[in-house]
Amino acid sequence: MAKELVFGHQSPDTDAIVAAKAYAYLQSKLGKDVEAVALGEPNMETNFVLNYFNEPTPRIIKTAANEVDSVMLVDHNEPQQSVSDIADVTVTHVVDHHRINGFNTAAPLYYRAEPVGCVSTIITELFDENKVEIPAQLAGLMLSAIISDTLLLKSPTTTDKDRAAVK
Repeated sequence: MAKELVFGHQSPDTDAIVAAKAYAYLQSKLGKDVEAVALGEPNMETNFVLNYFNEPTPRIIKTAANEVDSVMLVDHNEPQQSVSDIADVTVTHVVDHHRINGFNTAAPLYYRAEPVGCVSTIITELFDENKVEIPAQLAGLMLSAIISDTLLLKSPTTTDKDRAAVK
């Protein structure tokens, strides 16, 4: 089994960084060889969250095909938001809460998209469905992402699933 990279969109916000870390953790617990990476420098809010939870910043990549054959996408699906050489790798997983636009693949894949305020909400559901406990530090990071993406649960995109994930 070859290693896969897990990453969110370019110009990453808190959800893109945290979702990559959370999904990589879950996939590793499910037996996959994965690494969470970023497609750009974290913003100030994300740096604060990572520092608060004493969590290292993921390494930043510009391309993926030079190191892996396949990748997992979180918090995005549009090729223009992804790694520059996305067409040169196989996408095996997508977990997203945005519109689907311009995404296609030659091979079957795992695709989970839900109309919620934050992709970390969906990843929380995936932990529950797979009966994998979320470590406290990771739960704090995911809570931070949900609070950020839903604007303290006040965004019009906030759903009951987001509220449940916060609890």
